[in-house]
Amino acid sequence: MSQGDRIGAETRSFASYGRPWLVVIRGPRGMAFDRFLVRWTGFSLVSLQYALAGRFPYNPTLLLTTVGRRSGQLRDAALPYVPHGQDLVVVGSKGGGPTDPAWVVNARHHELCWIVLRRKTIAVRARVTDGERDPELLAHVVAHKPNVARYVERAAGFGRQIPLVVLSAVSGKSLT
Repeated sequence: MSQGDRIGAETRSFASYGRPWLVVIRGPRGMAFDRFLVRWTGFSLVSLQYALAGRFPYNPTLLLTTVGRRSGQLRDAALPYVPHGQDLVVVGSKGGGPTDPAWVVNARHHELCWIVLRRKTIAVRARVTDGERDPELLAHVVAHKPNVARYVERAAGFGRQIPLVVLSAVSGKSLT
């Protein structure tokens, strides 16, 4: 088993609170199916299975579309979110692993993105920050998603800050 496979397995076990057998929807086909569900129903089976494994309530999920940094192609990610004022916050935890998710790298490079929220497509601007630069935002996110504190602690062991991405509607309207 390569180091990347080992870290992936450890991350899945960590994110599922030692109950990885509850995480049955995964891999490219599972993620594609989950993105389809979020786009058309607003509900994520992947988010649900991790919530059940960690014994947390289900967090609402959106579909974020970013522009690929190198390819220029559109890339989708189904992500649980936390409302914050008129904006939404998504967490680039990647299970507290050593690297940022690809969608965060894309959002840093192209701040204009789209979300599907409640079956509506909305143009948004992404602002990437972290708990060190914005401790009040991190405290707000942790209050709504307590598992994020575990991810922050684990990522710090790899020398990484968990990115928080604030999504604001380009139109200036409220997303909440």
